[in-house]
Amino acid sequence: MAIPFPLVAQALAGLLLLMAGGQLVVRGGAALARRLGVSALVIGLVIVGFGTSAPELVTGVRAALAGAPALAFGNAIGASLANLLLVLPLAALLRPFAIGRSAIRNDAVAVILAAAGLAALSFAPVPARPGGIALVLLLAGWLAIGFTREAGELAPDEAALQEREAQLVAGRQQGAPVLILMLGGGLIALVTGADRVVDAATGVARAAGIGEDVLGLTLLSFGTCLPELATAVIAVRRRQIDIVVGNVLGSCLFNLLAVAGTVQAIADAGPAGLARTLDLPALVLAAMLVAGLLLGRQRLDRASALLLMAAYGGWLLLRLLS
Repeated sequence: MAIPFPLVAQALAGLLLLMAGGQLVVRGGAALARRLGVSALVIGLVIVGFGTSAPELVTGVRAALAGAPALAFGNAIGASLANLLLVLPLAALLRPFAIGRSAIRNDAVAVILAAAGLAALSFAPVPARPGGIALVLLLAGWLAIGFTREAGELAPDEAALQEREAQLVAGRQQGAPVLILMLGGGLIALVTGADRVVDAATGVARAAGIGEDVLGLTLLSFGTCLPELATAVIAVRRRQIDIVVGNVLGSCLFNLLAVAGTVQAIADAGPAGLARTLDLPALVLAAMLVAGLLLGRQRLDRASALLLMAAYGGWLLLRLLS
């Protein structure tokens, strides 16, 4: 069945709004936080993490409320896979980089555990809602632990990474009224874009006879991970490519705990079908592969980048043929 053009146009318009809203929230929030004297650690942990995952979070909540949790889980899982196996290697293809183990060790291990935890909960014979609440509480605990570490107690390369990331996303100093307008406009764009995307995606799924989870894993995940890709391109241009690693791992952590946890708590349902038996195991393996490359060799070169992209292409082909 042919897909009506108005639905396609609505989906594209919604994705553009999500992209714009995510960028405004990240940059406005980071700049305002720096203006108020907030530390780079807090900016990196909270504002950048929540901001770059804001499109996934708002879209996920909207989809859960609309009775389409499969779309939301597909988006959260698909965006995490795209971050690990597409955004990160694309940055390395542009400029291979090395990074200290201590700068990303904790985040890399946390992403593996978060992916494994979400996968385990999807198979557990227990109500879904408590599991979703537990995921969100785990993220809150992770952030609380991060806040207890003063910048002076961080490893030098980790502290330097947080500082550079805060400077990158904050950009040039602007007046507080402008920054508040950026934040407000970004939030409005996010909510409006999420409404358009979810309505269009469910319409496309019905018209084309494909699963909502497939749309979430492909079209929606590509669109909502564009803020991370934009940050990666900016970091490459400024020769601060190691920032991409912290951004990607942080976004994956928020997707798996905040987005998936919130959706599971709202919908009282977890990932099911191929999302449970194929996508989540693939995500756990992807997180382990990326962590192994970064922590073992401490360098992501073009050969490693091509390996990661090949893994992404293999999973996507397998998923579409299943």
